[in-house]
Amino acid sequence: MLTDHRYQEILSRLNGTGRVGVSDVAAYLRVSEETIRRDLKVLEERGVLRRIHGGAVPPRLDQDRPLHERGKTNPREKARVAANAEGLIRDGMSVFIDTGTTTLAFARRLSGRNLTVTTNSIDVALHLGNGPARVNLTPGMLRARDNALVGYETVAYAQRFYFDIAFMGIAACDLTHGWMDYEEHESALRKVLRGQARQSVLLADSRKFGRQANLCTFGLSERLTLVTDRPPPQPFLDHFTQHDIDLISS
Repeated sequence: MLTDHRYQEILSRLNGTGRVGVSDVAAYLRVSEETIRRDLKVLEERGVLRRIHGGAVPPRLDQDRPLHERGKTNPREKARVAANAEGLIRDGMSVFIDTGTTTLAFARRLSGRNLTVTTNSIDVALHLGNGPARVNLTPGMLRARDNALVGYETVAYAQRFYFDIAFMGIAACDLTHGWMDYEEHESALRKVLRGQARQSVLLADSRKFGRQANLCTFGLSERLTLVTDRPPPQPFLDHFTQHDIDLISS
């Protein structure tokens, strides 16, 4: 718990001022500077900050990077998430898979499955289109950096259907603000999908926890199934347990 308290203090200062200094935090928490440096290393590995000389600053935002570049980040974690989620699939299901690197990793595991798949990801559609799955591609405006179809037409199309299960990516998970996204397009679509599926599944690798993005998409208490590569940090795990969130992890 002491470690979690230090992490929260570091992230609180970072979110408040945009920078955190090793010596300042060490003095405030009455621990050694080496302890804070180790904390910063752990938090950088989780993707929630970027270490610099003498402290840390927020991580570089990756929402503008092309999909193929983002796919090279944490590939093993995303592959474990995809493997853990595969057990939720049964042949004959009607499935929605939205855009993102983790959802694409998941779609790659579904080759040969007899499904009806609706997606706003051109990459997901192309990958599954050569197999036995029936693939429906949503309308929308093309976002070239990740081959996604987004916008009002995409959301309206999703509202016409009811799915057995919807698999969604997410940008970040914060204890105060909940599940977060960077862009309105993703946030709006995911809110709709939650109401259009019997089971709503978030695919989130463990580095999403403790991060913040721009928009609040879901509260942490909303009923969802969370699939991740390893158990979340203890404060998140406690919260999910209290609110009966379905958690699947390695």
